[in-house]
Amino acid sequence: MSRRNEKGFTLIEVVVVVAVIAILAAVLTPFITKYIDDSRIAKARNEAQVIGGAMTNFLKDTGMWPSRNATGGAVAVLYTGPRTPAAATIFTATPPVVPAVVNWPGTVATLDNSLLVNGTGNAYPPVGDLRWAGPYVGSALPADPWGRPYVVNVAAAGPIWVLSAGANGKVQTAAADNVVNGDDIGFRVR
Repeated sequence: MSRRNEKGFTLIEVVVVVAVIAILAAVLTPFITKYIDDSRIAKARNEAQVIGGAMTNFLKDTGMWPSRNATGGAVAVLYTGPRTPAAATIFTATPPVVPAVVNWPGTVATLDNSLLVNGTGNAYPPVGDLRWAGPYVGSALPADPWGRPYVVNVAAAGPIWVLSAGANGKVQTAAADNVVNGDDIGFRVR
């Protein structure tokens, strides 16, 4: 019996199919990555607004912005997400740490200490008209879609921003700026 009548694909047919799939993948990949980037930006914008809303509710209850660390000391910059050495050090703009946040001087602390718990040492009043009535968020605050913390400046003067550093990982909006700069994604609370 002859093998010429067997059914199957020839090598040429397989190569053509693989080439067509490769061309389609090359054409569609930029579109898909753009949608992924756009969804990260939208998620960051939404989460910044949620954090800003929680801070506003905190202000309405306590009469002050969340600005204390776990021991009750005043802070100027708060951050969200997991507390790791890398997260804690990216907010200082003094050597030898490489500055990732420009013009945001002061002590840093996690925002969870104010919005999620009124931990010992925070000294937010637990009773009275101006009392801590939280928690103001349902769970620990997230990192941004790129895995870095959101930062919040709670300095006494100027606008209060909730910012994601965006894709480049560097906050380019100064604490006193009235607009978001660079690829930062932010929400102005005040």
